[in-house]
Amino acid sequence: YPKDMLDLDLDMEADLGIDTVKQAELFGMIREHYGIARQENLSLKDYPTIRHCIKFVLENKQSIESNILEIKQQKEFASNSKTSNSGIQSAVIEEKLNIDIASIINQIKNNQIRHIRYVPVLKEMPVKDEIIKKFDPSRPALIIGEDIELIKLFRTEFSKLGLSTIIITSSQTKLKDSYIVNFRNLEEVESVIKDISSKNKISGIIYLMGCVDKKLDFDTNPAEDLKYYAMPLFLSSKYFAGPLNDTSGEYSTFIAMVTKLDGGFGYLTKENYDPIYASIYGIGLCLRKEYEKSIVKVLDFPKEYELSNLVKKTFYEIQYSDKRCAVSYNLKGKRHSLIAIGHLLNKNKENFTLKNKKLIITGGGRGLGSIFARIASYRWKPDIIIMDIIDLDDNALKFATMSEKELNEYKTKVLMSELKSKHDKVTPVMLEKEFTRIKDSANLYRTIKEIESLGSKVYYYKCDLNNPVKFKESIDDIRNRFNQVDGLAHFAGLERSKLVVDKTLDEFFLIFNTKANSAVNFWKENIVKENGLYIMVSSIAGKFGNLGQTDYSAASDYISKFAINLFNKGIKAFAIDMTAIANVGMGIRPGVEAFLKSQQVDFLYPQEVMNALCDEISYGEFPEVIYSASLGKLDWDKQLQYEEKFPFGSSSSDGLELHFMEKINKNSPSTGFSAQKKISIETENYLLDHSINETPVFPGVMGIETFAEAVIGFSGNYPLTLSNIRFKLPIKLLKNKPVDILIEADKNNSSILMSIKSDFVNAKGVKMGDTRLHFSAEYREDLKFSNPHLPKIKNKAKVDKETIYKTYFHGPSFQVLDLIIEADRNEVVGVFKKPSKRLLGDNDFKYYFHPMIIEAVFQTCGWRDLYIDNKMTLPDSIDEVIVKDNREDPEKLFTYAVFKGLNEYGKSVYDGWAFDENGEIYIELRNYVMIPVNIL
Repeated sequence: YPKDMLDLDLDMEADLGIDTVKQAELFGMIREHYGIARQENLSLKDYPTIRHCIKFVLENKQSIESNILEIKQQKEFASNSKTSNSGIQSAVIEEKLNIDIASIINQIKNNQIRHIRYVPVLKEMPVKDEIIKKFDPSRPALIIGEDIELIKLFRTEFSKLGLSTIIITSSQTKLKDSYIVNFRNLEEVESVIKDISSKNKISGIIYLMGCVDKKLDFDTNPAEDLKYYAMPLFLSSKYFAGPLNDTSGEYSTFIAMVTKLDGGFGYLTKENYDPIYASIYGIGLCLRKEYEKSIVKVLDFPKEYELSNLVKKTFYEIQYSDKRCAVSYNLKGKRHSLIAIGHLLNKNKENFTLKNKKLIITGGGRGLGSIFARIASYRWKPDIIIMDIIDLDDNALKFATMSEKELNEYKTKVLMSELKSKHDKVTPVMLEKEFTRIKDSANLYRTIKEIESLGSKVYYYKCDLNNPVKFKESIDDIRNRFNQVDGLAHFAGLERSKLVVDKTLDEFFLIFNTKANSAVNFWKENIVKENGLYIMVSSIAGKFGNLGQTDYSAASDYISKFAINLFNKGIKAFAIDMTAIANVGMGIRPGVEAFLKSQQVDFLYPQEVMNALCDEISYGEFPEVIYSASLGKLDWDKQLQYEEKFPFGSSSSDGLELHFMEKINKNSPSTGFSAQKKISIETENYLLDHSINETPVFPGVMGIETFAEAVIGFSGNYPLTLSNIRFKLPIKLLKNKPVDILIEADKNNSSILMSIKSDFVNAKGVKMGDTRLHFSAEYREDLKFSNPHLPKIKNKAKVDKETIYKTYFHGPSFQVLDLIIEADRNEVVGVFKKPSKRLLGDNDFKYYFHPMIIEAVFQTCGWRDLYIDNKMTLPDSIDEVIVKDNREDPEKLFTYAVFKGLNEYGKSVYDGWAFDENGEIYIELRNYVMIPVNIL
């Protein structure tokens, strides 16, 4: 409208023609534009005019400004605090820095619709095709371990093959060719291995340091345990790389790592165990990728497994079995392997929230940690404590407000001059290092500002997690300020890909300790509340191994197993193992990115994964999940059970049945989703009970169920809401002939638009006319039950079932009303009861959106039209449908219809509900419109 036509007191709907739906959209736009956080229990009726809206903005802007003042006061407190040397640095929100909240919200939205969630499971994996291997009798085998009895058994078995053995152990022994070492003295271990490698060309390594019963406790020291239990494996692989890759002729080489954990790599036992086993697994899985010519086996057995059988199984794996690397045996001798199967997250019940909680995010200053912080701030508004190694410079605000051009000018002119005044010679490396520090500081400042703009208070601690003094100072300051926090999201980590032969011990320790040692240190500090949350951000490298990442893989699987241990203790803890992520970390290195794409690895997107993580916090029930798309050629053993069309036709879908998704044509985030279904009376027996003038008609409620199944298939979400449902053209089976329907879905910003269509094909099989649109609907997640005034249930019924269905056309399987208790011009109350006749004759198909209860509400609404106005009406449209859950229907519910009048087209408009005897709502229909038909 032109400004001169507007007046502050014009009514939005009456004077300006802005209906309530558009008012809601407009209100949302106002909040985003002015950076006002979403509020519960707001009602549009309280803001009927422009003046009211202006008042809302002004009041809430004052609230924002008071928050700014509070943050400034926090900085003053920090600067005056006696513990300010602990490294806490707060960012002050200043008006100079322009933050576009709407843009930030848009950036953190997940615009991908594909399945990325998997869970690790053990699967029986018998050997199908044996491969016989031989070992060179002139080359000894190296055995490293502590259990002398077990070492003797392996030596005996090798002697049967004509191979001599060299032993490295910490146990006192007089066995020939044995080296006794102190495994805690890594220099000594390295010296011995180096000496042996200079004199011997070995056939392989049997590594037994994991054949031990070790528990996790507050004395656990991951850094020291790594040296003792895992680094001898790394060193022996490093110094014997040449012989292990030398497999010329008829002989093979091998590396076999044997552990005695639970016969399932830690996934079977519910008892406490030390995650150090995982560091052995992580290294071993990577060696598989680096020593392609060797037979590399990572083997796990139960603690009770008889030693002689353990030796036999190990020799079977290196001599005869297939190439599969990760193998475990249970007490019955059954062979298993670790795989990852697709699994849908059930969002029916929230079991944890970070709303108004206190959360530590390590590595939260940039990358994935900062994206997670933004999403967490937007969803829950927790107090966020970021711990990172970035320096928050005093001039961060100044640099944060500069454009790229201004920053580059500053670099070449001002910064270069400053460096020249301090140094005799300024090299490009010096300039770039200082400029990177400045940019990191500016980006950190902007990150904090953006997180705060979405609702959270942010506290920043500059802290190197590998520095015990700084770590303790930071934790003590956090404890003094907050007592305990409600959660830890551990993103901190480093990755520097190098082959074993090129990787130094110091590099290995740095990568491992940053992720694994620090995780345990947080737990030992008891900084997280007993009922709090631990999130370990891990890598898929720890599950399947990766070239050049022995350290990163060892650390990743360590923290995953650490999360499993906490979970087994009853703590809310889980790990996420992520694949390659676009635009962050390795994903931005040109060489790495090109290599991964050449191997047909599909990248995930940061917002996609971090939104999935936030969903996991709210709804997850597993201690470990994997986020991945296809791993292509890098999944050597096909451990990731990747299926492009999951959950359709999948053996790993945990019994998921989608009745109306008969054939999938496509399921792609970019091009959408489509499926086909043949509707016939032979397969859909209920159609005979839903016939009008002897013509079967596909029920509107089954169209709604079809849309719900499409949402499950396309997005992986179990829908509890559908909106903008339109029944445009009935689907009739003329002369009982089947109809092929096409179900389509496509992403539209934060919602999914869906349709059901068909083509008319003549007797000659020729398509006639245009494709017909039958039903359409939209899926979005932001609908909640209203709080209606439900009627009191009377004991006396007005109309019984027999009378109802003398008038209604519905047959037995669709006779869902047992009684009409009360009916007048404004309201109808009925009773839903599950029909005794099944939908498919002998049984019902599995449905998710309660179509039969919705049908009962439909019929309850229609009874008023029949009883009062003497007209038969059928479904025309529904603005919104909300269901309580996706479980089976209860046996009995009450139904309630409220007549809202006729619309401008003379159609009846209703709100309807289904509820139990305690008043709990199961179904709600809003603005359900019924159209009169002449079938009486």
